[in-house]
Amino acid sequence: MHDGPIGCRAYMKKVRSVVSAPFRFIGRLLLKLLSRLRALKLLGKPLKHLSRLRGRKLAIALVPIAIVVIVVVISLKPEPNREEQVRETLDRYAAATRDKDYQTLCDDLLASELIERIRSAGLPCEVALRTGLDDRQNPQLRVLEAEILDDKRARARVRTTAGGEPTSVDDVLLTNEDGEWRIASLTDPGSAAQAP
Repeated sequence: MHDGPIGCRAYMKKVRSVVSAPFRFIGRLLLKLLSRLRALKLLGKPLKHLSRLRGRKLAIALVPIAIVVIVVVISLKPEPNREEQVRETLDRYAAATRDKDYQTLCDDLLASELIERIRSAGLPCEVALRTGLDDRQNPQLRVLEAEILDDKRARARVRTTAGGEPTSVDDVLLTNEDGEWRIASLTDPGSAAQAP
């Protein structure tokens, strides 16, 4: 393919030239831009030096720059809106209740502590929910407000309705388990009783 070591060296030199060409172009572009900005003149020398590097030296010099860029991008990434996550959990809870999807409720939406309380009453989670919710017709849940109490706890005020039942306004307590909000309890604001 290539004639001996000399041909191989020439080929590698050509590959290095092709690979480093975009970096040299970016360096020259940055130098032109920086030469017009007097306030950033201090960066001109390092970038000028960087634009002269080739091959392995250029790659080694670009690694820390790439790390800095990645760290800056990650740090500027907006934090997820926790209140919105709480509302999404409650929307999923409402849909699963409406669809009588007790498996999803137990596996994905109820907090482990609440599931343990249900099990300690002597019933599997799905059976207990089926017993309590199966007769409800067209249950609806609307989030009135949501509040993040701390990193692990949140509270939401919800209005619930179902066919043939009076409208109820409840406080829902949620807990953050492994980065996901889960329903810990429902509390009627007028009482201290808790129910799943």
